[in-house]
Amino acid sequence: MTEKEINTDIKQGYEKTKLEWLPKEWEIKKLGELYEFKNGVNAGKEAYGTGVKFVNVMDVFRNTYISHDNIIGSVSLSDKQKEKNLLEKGDVLFNRTSEVQEEIGMTALYDDEKEAVFGGFVIRGRPKTKELSPKFSVYGFQSEFVRRQIIGKGQGAVRVNIGQSDLEQVFFPIPPEKEQEELINILSYWDEAISKVQKLIKAKKRYKKGLMQRLLSGKVRFPEFEGEWVESRFKDVVKIDAKSLNSKTSPNFSFQYISLSDIKNGIISIELEYYDYKNAPSRAKRIVSEGDILMATVRPNLQAFAMAKKNHQDMIASTGFAVLSPKKNFNIKYLYHYLYSDHISSQLHALTVGSNYPAINSSDVKNLKINIPTDEEEIDKIESVFTTIDTEIKAIEKIKALFIIQKKGLMQKLITGNVRVNTKQD
Repeated sequence: MTEKEINTDIKQGYEKTKLEWLPKEWEIKKLGELYEFKNGVNAGKEAYGTGVKFVNVMDVFRNTYISHDNIIGSVSLSDKQKEKNLLEKGDVLFNRTSEVQEEIGMTALYDDEKEAVFGGFVIRGRPKTKELSPKFSVYGFQSEFVRRQIIGKGQGAVRVNIGQSDLEQVFFPIPPEKEQEELINILSYWDEAISKVQKLIKAKKRYKKGLMQRLLSGKVRFPEFEGEWVESRFKDVVKIDAKSLNSKTSPNFSFQYISLSDIKNGIISIELEYYDYKNAPSRAKRIVSEGDILMATVRPNLQAFAMAKKNHQDMIASTGFAVLSPKKNFNIKYLYHYLYSDHISSQLHALTVGSNYPAINSSDVKNLKINIPTDEEEIDKIESVFTTIDTEIKAIEKIKALFIIQKKGLMQKLITGNVRVNTKQD
């Protein structure tokens, strides 16, 4: 029996279910009827690094489809442990813990026949029936219809958790087999378009990285420039942490706060917290001006760098950043691009290697080395080339974001049957 609980109301071929109207040809079942759930294996610290491929939470977050080749970790297990935790093609994997409510119970499909196991922070769902096409289940688990149920069942204050019994109670809509195939075909077109745009973004970034290696080293020059290059230090071209809040700051001073987690892919979040100084985090000290560079000094290898725009004027940044302000007429955008170069990465690696808490201090930032043309016009030309490439990348990223939004909206309509597809054969 299904969990349909049909009302007497009929609306143009639809029936009222526990959650919403669905086509009357569809079924709706609990995941407990469709999947057998199991938590993964926990092993001692010394067991990791060798052995059988091992799916962890990050593999689930990073992939929609997990193959043997894109699993990063491995673990040594006894034959008995391995047998109990082996994956089969078509298994659905859920992350059972997260720091964020909205990210609990994210899913990935194991799409390989090679030997692999799964970890203790992952739940495996093994299909009990063939009612759901594995590829259709991928879209179903991404839909708002299913996601809002899973998110609602997450529990916990510091970390959000979800268990097997919670997942068993989630309802899943099941179209007829032919309709599943048509829905897969439609949504696959969107996946293909998104994949092509993503490949273009990666190609642009590879091109920029290669160009940086040649132009920022001075090994390749624009033909119109012949002047010498000099090795300088950051302290020679920028002021570091020039302005900060102090003990004289009014306790009622109100500001928007930029934390380390507010910078991603070179962009400062538009959803920043407001604070009064008296209630602000202790790290809220650095005063930001338009044109400043925010350079993360905690885990700097993650490259959480961004340039402040006009709307960031007088915001306050965490002391986990070094705030770099230009000296004289130095083109600070040149330095911003230089931060992503291998020359800087190698210096940061040397400063943080072997540290349990990788971070650098103000003195380290001041003494970072940078190669600079003596001709200001050459500096401007190099900066302009990289800024143009960045503008192109951002434009393509906007297209990708639009495709993702459009796919999500269409998927919500298709997965609930609000929009139907023609499955009749001519």
